Amino acid sequence: MKILNSHLNSLFVVVSLLCFSSACLRINYEPTRAELGTHLVTITPHCDATSTTSHRRFEEDGSSRITHYEFKCGDTTILIRDNTLTVNSKSYGTLIEGDEIAIDYGKVRVNSKVREEVR
Repeated sequence: MKILNSHLNSLFVVVSLLCFSSACLRINYEPTRAELGTHLVTITPHCDATSTTSHRRFEEDGSSRITHYEFKCGDTTILIRDNTLTVNSKSYGTLIEGDEIAIDYGKVRVNSKVREEVR
């Protein structure tokens, strides 16, 4: 009987620790989102380390315009320059204003349609 009680106590401790540790574990299944000009970018899986930069060109008349956007999310780098989409140094064609870009586990989609690399 003592052995059974000892095993039950050990089992209780293990189950308690598992329940406690699972409550502390945070898994974020939400995709990472960013706005690059008029484009909404969504990347799955989620990444915690992101950076967004835009490069501005100043004209002689004092005006300026953004020449390109760059978004980094983990191992994924998205570049939009002259309405051309580049993901991880591979071109995926031309964008029009308001196109939505989704990178879903490495697959590139524009407006929900899969885009193949342009060579």
